[in-house]
Amino acid sequence: MLENKKTLYVTDSAGDSFLVEITERHGYVSLNIGDNFRLDMDPDEAFDVVDALTMVANGVSSHVGDDI
Repeated sequence: MLENKKTLYVTDSAGDSFLVEITERHGYVSLNIGDNFRLDMDPDEAFDVVDALTMVANGVSSHVGDDI
């Protein structure tokens, strides 16, 4: 069986880096961030998360450089 896994690093606003792993596990999409966070969701929910991230990220460019 082929493993369906994607791995990347993300950096938060404080400059800390976190390993992010996205895998398929028993019909669910598993999102792991760092060592202590795991969220298993069905594929439809995973697409909802992707859509929400895309919509919010698209709006960020107009605020780059603004104070948080």
